[in-house]
Amino acid sequence: MLNNKRSDFNAIAHYSREYQRTEKNLFGQGEAYLTRLRRTALDAFTTMGFPSKKQADWKYTSFNTLHQTPYFLVASSSPPDPVLEATIGVRLVFVNGFFAPHLSTVIDLAQNDRITHLIQMHHHHPELVKAHVNSNAVEKNSFTQLNTAFLREGAFIYLPANTCLNTPIDVLFINTDETPNRFIPLRNIIIAEENSHATIVEKYIDMTSKKNTPYFTNSVTECYLSANSHIEHYQYINESQQAQHVGSLSVSQQENSQFSAYSFALNSALIRRDIIVKLLAPQAQCQLKGLYLAFRHQQIDYCTVIDHVSPKTQSDEFYKGIIGDNARATFNGKLIVREDAIQSKAHQLNKNLLLSAHSEMNSKPQLELFTDDIHCTHGASIGQLDNDALFYLQSRGLTINQATDLLVNAFAHDILQHMPLLKDVVLPHFNHQP
Repeated sequence: MLNNKRSDFNAIAHYSREYQRTEKNLFGQGEAYLTRLRRTALDAFTTMGFPSKKQADWKYTSFNTLHQTPYFLVASSSPPDPVLEATIGVRLVFVNGFFAPHLSTVIDLAQNDRITHLIQMHHHHPELVKAHVNSNAVEKNSFTQLNTAFLREGAFIYLPANTCLNTPIDVLFINTDETPNRFIPLRNIIIAEENSHATIVEKYIDMTSKKNTPYFTNSVTECYLSANSHIEHYQYINESQQAQHVGSLSVSQQENSQFSAYSFALNSALIRRDIIVKLLAPQAQCQLKGLYLAFRHQQIDYCTVIDHVSPKTQSDEFYKGIIGDNARATFNGKLIVREDAIQSKAHQLNKNLLLSAHSEMNSKPQLELFTDDIHCTHGASIGQLDNDALFYLQSRGLTINQATDLLVNAFAHDILQHMPLLKDVVLPHFNHQP
């Protein structure tokens, strides 16, 4: 399926026209702050434009498809609903960018139902939306500005103080529409008040028959943790082979809060993820762990920033990548320890396995330290399968594909053991890649 690329296409002008065409369909018409928020973001996007390789944080990944392809915001979508397994927990389902209430299940919390979708939350609790949407926690790059300009739909999860959910909240973004060149902006907001605890599983899935429809998913997730709160956030990206997925996760943490993020990404033509965590108060802790698989001509790009602002904060970051065929992957991880963040601990590690002479990996771990009384480490490695190990396994009766699968599984094992809620969907991808 063609993407209708055009060398003379002006992406900035296109999205300006799209905004003028669709503004009346966005929620909150007549509310000055939303109009101002969207138009300010559009102006910023128009000024910034899409990133280029001249910018350090974007230099290894090509955004040519987004530069040259018109994507359109559709007002509705009516393909058949996906068939989903039953669930005993909370589930928010979005199909082709729109909330699907008949596929979703919610619960009533002690202080009203506040696990819902953005439009519904704006209708019932507009003060929460106004207070948190697009706060200073969100990195203001061109893609988040584009997302804000087209602020339309997404999950809104509000956990009142002392709320503890024993079952995960599943948030499913499912594509079933084979109409090409759709623009799907998604905005998720997670608010954890004091002493609250929840696990959230965010999945981006393509359920079309051929899984090769070109579309552009632009997602932003904002997460706010108050004192003593604890959020576990899982993310699984497995969209169309021609999809462009650009998204960000912005986290703001207060005293003694704990945030754990586990991510698994594969399949899309382009996946770019920006993760920004700000440890704003003492004893705040975060851990980021992820695994990415890149094959064919795919591009996967992770850019992370963990900012230690206050004393005695801790972070632990560990990402692994498996790259084959003609694919390219990038890990750009930055640890910042501010002058006041004494007695903080920060650890970062990135390991990558190349399965092809034509695959490429760029790893760039960074430290920015502004004080001395801290403990920080970082490291990166890029390697290939051990030929001696492959030979040994083949000598024991394994085929080359079986031996490769075994070694790849062993490489990924220490990351996968941290992802129990993704295990069932992740493990099938570790059969031999074409």
